[in-house]
Amino acid sequence: MDKFIEKIVENVGCDGFRLTAVINPDGFLYRADTQENVLRESGLLLLPIQSSLELRVRYETTDRWSDNRICYIIKDSSWILPDLTQIIHILSTFSLPKLLPALNSNILLNNELLTFSTASYLYNKRYKYNLSATETKSLINEAQSALGVSKEELIEKLSKIKLNWEDVITIETISRIINIALKQDIYNDIEDSLSKINDDFQQYVCSSYFSKISSSAVQKPKMVNRILPFIARNHSRDEKVALVVIDGMTYWQYLLLEKELQLSGISTINSFTLAWLPSITKLSRQAIFKGNIPNLDYKQSPNEEQKLWENFWITQSGFKKVESYNISYNHGSLTIDNPDKTRQAFVDTTLDERMHTVGNIRELYLLSEEWAKDTAAEIKDIHEMGYQIYITTDHGNIQAAPWRLLNSHEKTFLYEKESRGSRYLIYSKNEYLNLFIAKNEDIKSELLIKDNWAVWRNSKSFSNNIGITHGGAHFLEVVIPFIKINKK
Repeated sequence: MDKFIEKIVENVGCDGFRLTAVINPDGFLYRADTQENVLRESGLLLLPIQSSLELRVRYETTDRWSDNRICYIIKDSSWILPDLTQIIHILSTFSLPKLLPALNSNILLNNELLTFSTASYLYNKRYKYNLSATETKSLINEAQSALGVSKEELIEKLSKIKLNWEDVITIETISRIINIALKQDIYNDIEDSLSKINDDFQQYVCSSYFSKISSSAVQKPKMVNRILPFIARNHSRDEKVALVVIDGMTYWQYLLLEKELQLSGISTINSFTLAWLPSITKLSRQAIFKGNIPNLDYKQSPNEEQKLWENFWITQSGFKKVESYNISYNHGSLTIDNPDKTRQAFVDTTLDERMHTVGNIRELYLLSEEWAKDTAAEIKDIHEMGYQIYITTDHGNIQAAPWRLLNSHEKTFLYEKESRGSRYLIYSKNEYLNLFIAKNEDIKSELLIKDNWAVWRNSKSFSNNIGITHGGAHFLEVVIPFIKINKK
């Protein structure tokens, strides 16, 4: 018999008793994979029971007449009524840390992805000293990487997330699960679960998103237009500050970058902000460098971004004002031309350019892994020069499914060429947008409509093909990283 299963049976069985009962607060014995493996290897049935009545009925109708060995998983020992205590042996509480005493118990008890296979892997490591929380996390990651995680487990994990769109833990937890799915090439299997999460986010958009436009920048920038006011408030003009804007980076891609930064010895302080809607470069990146509400008639270009960046700093009042000779803007590169300047801005378009060349999100994941290694090395160089670094993006991205292409008439009254994307529409007048909606009532509920623009709330697109794109209101496009790296 497998040594790990033998240890479980030792803790939930009792010589001389065919029937036992145990309380299992951490839920490990409730797992289907645990029950299946134990039954197959040992013949012991782990049977969850929901009440004393269910136990009585089960015993009287089935188990009383059977020769099967059974361990009832109960929640209260009082469920075993006096006449059954001579037949069913009540054991002490079972918990996984009892089987894995060398590992940090808090990490074990709070890891919902701790499958039977993972626990077995950990047990067979047989550590002779106690591991710290960090070491335990690392060992669990090693096990999950070696064994993989099933799609059912990922779906279950997603369903249990307590969604709080004001807390970075929400997007970070979702993104880590996405990365596991992408690594194992089972992303398509969790898309329905992500869709349900996005439904919740759309309620948040309706109730809270637009109030963030004028929010305070004291504690954190809640929207991209508040990033520069936040930096200005928290740093004197003589401090060396670098803002790195990575075009098109969604939160799960940032986590790949975070991993590479940590491997290079750089620790990060993770937070998030919200992209401007529609989530396109022209508006959202403009909002970053303007430090204010973007204009629709703005002409997107590196030169215009540089002007916005410089103008923000030279127009600050008092001791916050930065002279133009101390301000630098770098487009398409993370290389510093003059390490003495105190305000450095970088726009890295590499990831976004590569994103538009791939056909699906799995390809994007593989590409992003390589991108993260190169980018981490470049950020480390900036860090070595003594800069306080902030990393963010203008918008995320999503694997979008086709609805249909717009016809020529539907394109006629769009604001201008760049006001039509696969995830968004901007019309020159509200009435033209209303006309489009009137003729396409079937998708009205799927669109976020405001003023003269409309964006997809779900993962659909105005196209005929699956593709990686952005511009809509999906949480993967809107909830974006805002990361701090303290200066060396």
